[in-house]
Amino acid sequence: MHFNAMVTSKLKAYVYALADPRVSGSLRDRVFYIGKGNGNRCFNHAHIERSQGEEPLNEAEHKLGRIREIRHSGNDVEILIVAHELDDKVALDLEAVLIPLLGDTNKVSGHGDRKLWLTRNQISEAYDRPVTRADVPLFRGNILFVSLNRQDTGSLLGSEDPERLARATLGDWNLSAERSARVDCIIGVKNGLIVSIFETSKRSDNTTEFLRIKSEKKRAHGRSRFSGHRRHDLEHDLRGRSVTEDAKTLSKIRPGAGCQYLDAMT
Repeated sequence: MHFNAMVTSKLKAYVYALADPRVSGSLRDRVFYIGKGNGNRCFNHAHIERSQGEEPLNEAEHKLGRIREIRHSGNDVEILIVAHELDDKVALDLEAVLIPLLGDTNKVSGHGDRKLWLTRNQISEAYDRPVTRADVPLFRGNILFVSLNRQDTGSLLGSEDPERLARATLGDWNLSAERSARVDCIIGVKNGLIVSIFETSKRSDNTTEFLRIKSEKKRAHGRSRFSGHRRHDLEHDLRGRSVTEDAKTLSKIRPGAGCQYLDAMT
């Protein structure tokens, strides 16, 4: 069990609960552990218990014993995301508040909020939403995906200088002059998820504007530096999502490559 990168990027810090699916009734009766996490932390306890096989558990690890009982009954521990999109301090504070209140039904009644006490499936349904290429008119053209994996994208997006993100996205990129002349949009991605989107500038003959930079190394290809305008409207809706076509993820750049070009859809 795990969340993919698209989901974890949206969760940020969160508070989670482990519940016993064998028990019916209120959360007070079902929940036996509250924790704070990032990424796939909420699944770690079940993974640890399962990795120990049938070896005796540390008596102090009461939650692992409960998880083992649940597994032996033929069930999986139920994982609830109590609250998410938090920073670490708020998540820790909320965890500290909830732990002593597990026995008070009234105190946990806030699970009716649309972002509280969500199951793993509900979280995935909310955030595991790849962008279908054909649904975005700009993406139907020639796309250049560029890797921002080595960039501090949080700093770029929060910078008062918008040119920092533009420079990081628009190049210099190792792409042939022939393909550079056809690029319609450049999508900056980190770990396969959209960070920035730029629509390229065009010349009068409808070819793409770019500056060709010769390589200082012998036998090496030149690079292209593009110009364009940022599509804030698309970024607002699509940031943090992957791009797919025919169930294939397009925005995941192959290892070792700085960019990846895709011809227009036919």
